[in-house]
Amino acid sequence: MDWQDWLPLSPEAFESRLRQHLDRTSEFDDAVDLYNELITNCGHNPRHVGNVARAIAALMHRRDMQWERLLFLELTARAKYTAGDVHGAFEALDMLARADDTDDTREVVLEILNAAVEDTGSVASSIDHHPVVLRAAAGLLEHFALWDELGDLKLRSALLYSRHGASQAAYRTIVDVESKAYEVGSRPLLARALQAAVVVSLEEGDADFAVKMGREALAILAELDARLPVELLANLGTAFMRNGDTVNGENYLRRAMNEAEAGSDIGPVLMANLAACLREAGNFVDAQSMIAKARHAHDGNSDPEAILELELVAARICAESGDACAVGPALAAAARALDEVLRDVLRFHHRRGLRERYLPRFDKLMAAMPDEGPACEALEALVACRGNALGDWLALLEWSRKTATLVQTDEVVALEQALECLRGEGVPHLFGFLEKYDDVWDWRNPVGDQWDRLSQIIASLDGRSGPALGQAGQVAMIDAARKRLAEGDCIMAITHAGDPLLWSFYGDRYRRTALPADTRSDWAVAQLRFSCGETGRQEFANALDSWLDTVSPLLGPVLDDLAAGGVRSIRYLQDFSPSPPMTALAMRHPRLLERMRQGMFEVRHIAALVLSVEPRQISGGVAAVVDRDGDLVLPRHEAIAFADAANLPPPVVIDTGATEELPELLGDAEVLMVSTHGTPLINYTDPYFASIGGEAPHPVSIRQLQAYGDSLGLRLVLLNACYSGAGSARNFQQRFRTADAVSFPAWSLLSGCAIACASAWRTSDTAQYLFSRFSGEGLGDGLSPSSAVTSAMARLHLVTRDEAIAALSIIADSADREAATKRLANAPQHGAFSHPYLGGAMAIHSLL
Repeated sequence: MDWQDWLPLSPEAFESRLRQHLDRTSEFDDAVDLYNELITNCGHNPRHVGNVARAIAALMHRRDMQWERLLFLELTARAKYTAGDVHGAFEALDMLARADDTDDTREVVLEILNAAVEDTGSVASSIDHHPVVLRAAAGLLEHFALWDELGDLKLRSALLYSRHGASQAAYRTIVDVESKAYEVGSRPLLARALQAAVVVSLEEGDADFAVKMGREALAILAELDARLPVELLANLGTAFMRNGDTVNGENYLRRAMNEAEAGSDIGPVLMANLAACLREAGNFVDAQSMIAKARHAHDGNSDPEAILELELVAARICAESGDACAVGPALAAAARALDEVLRDVLRFHHRRGLRERYLPRFDKLMAAMPDEGPACEALEALVACRGNALGDWLALLEWSRKTATLVQTDEVVALEQALECLRGEGVPHLFGFLEKYDDVWDWRNPVGDQWDRLSQIIASLDGRSGPALGQAGQVAMIDAARKRLAEGDCIMAITHAGDPLLWSFYGDRYRRTALPADTRSDWAVAQLRFSCGETGRQEFANALDSWLDTVSPLLGPVLDDLAAGGVRSIRYLQDFSPSPPMTALAMRHPRLLERMRQGMFEVRHIAALVLSVEPRQISGGVAAVVDRDGDLVLPRHEAIAFADAANLPPPVVIDTGATEELPELLGDAEVLMVSTHGTPLINYTDPYFASIGGEAPHPVSIRQLQAYGDSLGLRLVLLNACYSGAGSARNFQQRFRTADAVSFPAWSLLSGCAIACASAWRTSDTAQYLFSRFSGEGLGDGLSPSSAVTSAMARLHLVTRDEAIAALSIIADSADREAATKRLANAPQHGAFSHPYLGGAMAIHSLL
């Protein structure tokens, strides 16, 4: 039979023709020839071959041709796995194993299974997808009662979860393996589970528990008279070192080095750990020597995480030995290695876990760098851990848009469906409960299934459109920062290891300013207590004044440089902590305040290190969310005053009780104004559930913004609601130390071309009205959206009583107009809104 002519047929047509062929003959003598023809074609079209083989196997089953069925089930499994269809491959293997219990079939099944397990990367674009392959293999190992092998698969996934910060999933898995080891009486498996517990507890910072688990593992291995694993010796040495016992630490690390095979990958890792131990003991000369040996031992194929650890250890040795100038280059190398580690990780919460694991070490080591120097020497270290879920999501969305123009229609549909499913589960900020149970060994894993589906789709594209998260990588973020510096912007950020350090990058230089610790703690407490109603306006205003009185003189030289050099903006990189009042700080500088009034200088809070593409002008409509029946007077008139001044069409008014989804409510509006009461985000244990209105109905929520933000045409978002600018760096399970604070203005930026304005605290509706009116006037005068709102902030700070009354006089409702102007009856002619509590409340939030 010439099977070549059959190959283009669909699986259904192939099966039909083969059935007709077998109806004419009593034997299937050329089954092996067909198998060979299909396996030859499997390399370039595995999906088709797998589907054809599955159809043939089903036909053989119906005709009771057992040997042939087994043959084509085996082919189905091989082809499906080659095509990246893990589920289909292991489904075929399961059928094969259950159809025949002979040793030959068992050998075939285990051969394919082991090959799949050892090559998990071939079916996934991300390392966090690998546990899916291990989970698929687990059922077959359980079928064959291979409990030790099953336990080892689970421990592999536990170690991966732990490296990515998913320690709860890691510990759950280890406990399961321990229980099974006791159940089946496998002491070797129990020892390996304890070794995994050593690793996880070390990564969790619990060195005491690591030593305890390590000693238990040693006892079991001694009982078995087994050789001590190099990894266990090394991890025990590290645990002792972190407990301050450098003698035992060095002893175990040197034993591990003696046991390691010459030229093995673990050799340079052991050298880096020993260098850290020698540093801890104060032996800097030998530590430096060991670092040099480790660098020499690494090659071009070394694990990037091993390089990352090496460079961080090297940087700390330089810092503690007084070589401050060498810290920057080591941190830059570490930053590039971290980027390589993140490149293989897709799940956003795993990426956050990795960043969170290393961020404190980068921050601490940056404190050892010189107080000022070339920007290039500190920028890579600063940016290394400043990525976040918002930036990752924006990068993924941009990649998907480009990919849609390069691949087939069915692939575009599959990709869009995968992204839509992730939106439905709550990406980029995932509800903490779903994050906690994103674990292949747990049945509560809906979001994990969606991430794995996306990973498989990305892998199937064979790199035709580049890395999915390339724009969230170190190179893209550095390029974006350099572009803004070259355009005359100043980038600021605070590192939080020890006392806060404020870093200012402008031109080709950086400058570091040490801030007193209480500027961080007192400010955070003041915002928290005010938002919870524990303090009043005056006490909060005093705390604001105190912060400004402390920081303004310290940062004065930098602000003088910015004013003298014509720098066009401060772009403060938002992190996990409450935003400092940077707008109010800039307004304390007379020359910067004047340039703000002219729309020539801005202060922005940067939500993600992604370049923003903003329009020069607003031409679309205005949508305004108001509470028509609420107790606030001026918010009902803010949008009208804004649109009138900006020469835009009258606003479309949306009541807070509207139940439609955001796209339906906003239509093609380019400006969204929210003029309602607001609720602090910290009132929510997880901001996934947050709404600006709190318990009251409100159409603007984090869920709505996540689901639809990238499809809205918004260019300017004015959130004139109390506390709307405050963020929350937590979810239901934990608090974050990465730049993953969720806020309404930040989540309004998903279109990539909008800016948002909001206040982090409760303020005056008169001030909000004036700010809205002045923003509209700026747009009407031809300023860009960001320049218009910046000018409005400065004008509010400087506005006289007569100017304020004039702005209020356009209110059409006479009763509301009279009530509003009456508030200013006893106000001074100058300075009524100059206090930073009012004039400095609003802040611009944007991408870089």
